[in-house]
Amino acid sequence: MNRTIRLCISCVFPMALILGGCDQGNPPKEVNVYPTPQEMDVSDKWIKIPEEGYRIESTETPDTDAMNLLKQSVPIAEQAQQAITIGKLDKATDEMQRSGAYTLTINSNGIHIGIYDDRSLFYAVQTFRQLILEGKKLPVCLIRDYPDIAFRGVVEGFYGTPWSFENRVEQLRFYGRMKMNTYIFGPKDDPYHRSPSWRIPYPEEQADNIRRLVIEARKNKVDFVWALHPGMDIRWNDADRQAAIQKLESMYGLGVRAFAVFFDDIEGEGTDAYKQAAFMNHLKKEFVDKKGDIQQLILCPTEYNKDWAKTDYLDILGKLLDPFIHIMWTGDKVVSDITCEGLQWVNRRIGRPCYVWWNFPVNDYCLAHLLMGPVHGLEKNTATDMHAFVSNPMEFAEASKVALWSISQFTWNMNGFNPEEAWYKACEALVPEAPDAFRLFCEHNADIGPNTWMFFRKESFNSDKLLTRFWQSLAAGTYLEKEAAEIINMFAQIRKAPETIRSSSANEQLIKEIGPWLTQTANVGEAGVEAMKMLELAQKKDTENCREAYRKTREALETTAVFSRPYRRGEQDGIRSGSQVLLPFIRNIVQHVENTLLTDEKPKEKAEVLAGSQAFDELSCFCEDDMVGLTPHFPLVTIAPGEYFGFRIEESKQPVALVYDLRKSKSKGRQFQGSIDGKVWFPLRQTGKDRLDTLRIHEPQTRYIRCLNKSQTEMSIGIGRFLVLTEPVAP
Repeated sequence: MNRTIRLCISCVFPMALILGGCDQGNPPKEVNVYPTPQEMDVSDKWIKIPEEGYRIESTETPDTDAMNLLKQSVPIAEQAQQAITIGKLDKATDEMQRSGAYTLTINSNGIHIGIYDDRSLFYAVQTFRQLILEGKKLPVCLIRDYPDIAFRGVVEGFYGTPWSFENRVEQLRFYGRMKMNTYIFGPKDDPYHRSPSWRIPYPEEQADNIRRLVIEARKNKVDFVWALHPGMDIRWNDADRQAAIQKLESMYGLGVRAFAVFFDDIEGEGTDAYKQAAFMNHLKKEFVDKKGDIQQLILCPTEYNKDWAKTDYLDILGKLLDPFIHIMWTGDKVVSDITCEGLQWVNRRIGRPCYVWWNFPVNDYCLAHLLMGPVHGLEKNTATDMHAFVSNPMEFAEASKVALWSISQFTWNMNGFNPEEAWYKACEALVPEAPDAFRLFCEHNADIGPNTWMFFRKESFNSDKLLTRFWQSLAAGTYLEKEAAEIINMFAQIRKAPETIRSSSANEQLIKEIGPWLTQTANVGEAGVEAMKMLELAQKKDTENCREAYRKTREALETTAVFSRPYRRGEQDGIRSGSQVLLPFIRNIVQHVENTLLTDEKPKEKAEVLAGSQAFDELSCFCEDDMVGLTPHFPLVTIAPGEYFGFRIEESKQPVALVYDLRKSKSKGRQFQGSIDGKVWFPLRQTGKDRLDTLRIHEPQTRYIRCLNKSQTEMSIGIGRFLVLTEPVAP
């Protein structure tokens, strides 16, 4: 799965010089370095690390952190015969004049490292550590390496439980290993970062933790960027300007030397572009310039994606903001692919390369899902169109590493980035004790589900074609025995993988984070095994045993629903696994058996659409084990006064709560209604949030749900989610 270049480096240096004294026995078959270097020439020869190790020869005092790392890798002794020489890059090309650029030459005469700065040496040593094979061998090689993007890393900017101190320490060490150099501290639920307490210094214990994190960041060559989020209640006056500077001053006292100010996800007075620009320029003049050692100053704007950029807001920022201040951007939407066209569009307006804030693998808008599949949607050849690239992760720090591994590859070497290869290697690196089981788990936990941003990722990508072929054949009347055997074996492996991961992996934090999804994945595997057994019996017309297998399959599906319910959070579902391919396939098999052999088991009533407007003629209804609703209809449609849309619930299910996410919809004149008989309607709640919310349903006999336009004017609505969470009707 590795695309590392393997060439004889005699094309770079004379063979005698490079290979003299090298062991030419059976060489290692493969050399892996991540992130993939820009240029890496490797011979088929290798050398043994001298038992006495190496002495260090350097024209300048080498970076302490890099040297500590090197000493952990090979013996270092003043009297050693062979040397590791460290020197400045000579006559470097433009790309080698970047922070972190380095060259690494390994041959029988010793090791030479060429560096641009301290980060260069640290990264060269990280590469060197990966080259050590079986603890005693090094490949003869020449590496010339540099980053494509100057600032690369992570923004902890999600809604939900912030990472713990221990999570953050491990993340910073991970960034150092993966050559990422930026960490932005901006969790939405940290009150001292955001309202109500952004003006107040951190309490002593939290302040001390930040001080320790800054030290850890420096050890790993990571800029610790602290973000202020004042826009929800800022008063554009001298008092708040001074309060902001005092807060930044307190963070400076903790060692922070890079800062950001977020004006995202706010309304009202705080969204004024002129005032934001003046505020930022004031911070630049009265704080940054006076300090003299501030590394970054970043603004997250209110209109931070193209979908929301409907005014001259960005143009104002572009004209008025000091060039030192960089502007963040999420893409065409809040959650979006990153493309050349999209970056160039915003860069023309802001007058500088944007600072990409990529909302992946963050899952605060789809909490039922883990986003652990390959990283797609990043267009190559975008390096010159961005100043920086940071990823917004999940609240699960360890689980986020699957995606962050790939993001480190993309931002370091775009042309060398392959999503599938990086994902494959990430799974192996994170759970080396059981990489195949972990890859299987991640493959079936990659779906985002229906969402307002129309951002989707493939799930079950290694089994989708098999399942589709089998189902299409079955629906046409042909049962494929060979494929059926493959599928039942596949589901058995899915059922087994979670326990293999739990019993094998030493990463306790990862297991804790993904624990519920491990259980749910096993539940789905069990349901798949039972469904395929049931189908086999149905093909044999064994009605009695098929009916017993049908009961077990329904129980297995109900187990997935019951397990999910306690994990529901607000408008979010509970725990979803295999939701894009596996569960729909299993439900199709159940319906096939109901329609062919066990016709008396077929539900007597199905959920159905209530389309009280021609605009919604194309609506369809879906029904799962613990929810009923309308399939998303993202395009905006207009409904007239008195028109509505909704659905009828199956009698076997009891509604618990209505979950809605209605794009561009305003609550004025809109009413959510319920009914027992479809004739007499009652309001579920008079008011709710404009776009998304969860409304409890207190009448258990409710069978009809709809959204009615009670106003006197037309109303535009897009349906991201409109569904009811359910429970089985009590016997």
